[in-house]
This record gives sequence, C-alpha cells and structure tokens, in this order.
Amino acid sequence: MFNPNPRNNYPYGNNPYNNRSQGDSPFGSRYQYQTLPYGYQGAGVSPSGLISKVMGLLAFSFVFATLGTVVGLSIGLSYGTYWIVAIAGLVVLIALNMLIQKPGLNLFLLYLFTFLEGLALGPLVGAYLSAGLGNILGQAFVITALTSLGLGLYSWTTKRDFSHLGDYLFFGVILLLVTGLIGIFFHSTLFALVISFFGVAIFSGYVLFYVQRAKYMADTLPNAIGLTVSIFITVLNLFLYILQILSIMSGNRRR
Repeated sequence: MFNPNPRNNYPYGNNPYNNRSQGDSPFGSRYQYQTLPYGYQGAGVSPSGLISKVMGLLAFSFVFATLGTVVGLSIGLSYGTYWIVAIAGLVVLIALNMLIQKPGLNLFLLYLFTFLEGLALGPLVGAYLSAGLGNILGQAFVITALTSLGLGLYSWTTKRDFSHLGDYLFFGVILLLVTGLIGIFFHSTLFALVISFFGVAIFSGYVLFYVQRAKYMADTLPNAIGLTVSIFITVLNLFLYILQILSIMSGNRRR
C-alpha cells in the first residue's frame, strides 16, 4: 500500500503552504498543486468548491476500493498475487501523476488506482473473515471513519496552522518505515503495538495537513484529484494501523 512521493513545492507567494519544505508523505500524489496567489484567500475566493470536489472524488474512490475488495474476495486473491496487484497499483499511481492534467483519463486512473488498492486488501479482509474476526474489521472501519471525519472538520474550521507539521510528518514516516523493517526481525507484541500507535499518530497528522492544504489550493480538477489520492492513501493506512491495534489488543495479530 505504500507509494513513493517526493515533496511538493509551491510556485506562488506567502501563504503557509508556499515555498517551504513541507515534507509531504511518501504516500500520495506527486502532483505540484496550483495554489491561490497571496491575498486571494479570504478576499472573496472560497476554497469550499475544491473541498467539495475532493469529498465527491473520495466518496467514489472508496466505492471503487470496496468493489475491488469484493472482487478480491470473490476470486480468492492469494497473498502471492497481492504483490502483482500492488505493483500494478504503483504503476497506475505513477501514470496518474504524469497524466493528471488530462481530462477524463485522470479520473479513470484515479478510480483504477483505488480499485487496485481495494483489490490488494482482499487477502487481508479474507483472512479476518475466515477467522471469524469480521467484528474487528467493522470496528476498525467505524473508528477510522469517525477519526478522519473529526480530524477533517477540525482542520477545516480551526485557525491553527498545520503547515509546520509537514517536515515532522515526513521524517515520522521514514522512522515508521525503518521501525517496520526492524519489526520483521524483532518479533514483539509490545513493539508492534507501539509502532501501530505511532502510525495512527502520523497519519492522523496527515489528515489535518492535507485537509487544511485545500484552503490554499486553486479550485481545479487536477488539484482535487491530487488531494484525493493523498487523503485516500492516508485514510487507508490509518485504517490498517487501527486494525492492527484492535487485533493486538484482542489477541489476534494478522497484519
């Protein structure tokens, strides 16, 4: 599920998301967003149009991801095939980054990517269902949805500036990857639990970061698609870490 992404830079003036090293997550869109020129924010230009586009695209993205998961379950996607699907998703994400300005094609690639991500979840979901742990999946889904919604609303309405979180979150993700690799060789339930809580903190921070970013972006479809990809992958990883925590706490570690 992890997809590389270099930091984005911003071409315009002096808003908090411009011309600074933001340390974007390596899980999201490479697209260099078009920002509102300095002074436009709060001067009759509302960012609500962009966030509305993002919410609509996210809704359809999760529909396609759910459809992909259902297909993965119905065809009995194996863990070996998972890697083929994961690589295909990465290729589609790279293509989307390159073709994000192409109307029609950008939407097709967005929904294809989210479908493949859902397809890749098939083996994991199947493992939980076959073990009679569907209740943990449901709990993780509800907690993720409520957490994401709450953080998103707070980020959108608060006057606090979260742009400074970018670099900290970026290095947090790097640390998360390193500790995750260590966890492969160092089998400890407590260590895995700590990593999972750390992962929830990191991706919760990215929800705040990305949602607030929409306030400073121009209302364009490429901007909306770029933010949608970033938020989709952020929420997906948030779900996986919450699922891990619930699994460990219930004595069933399956991630």
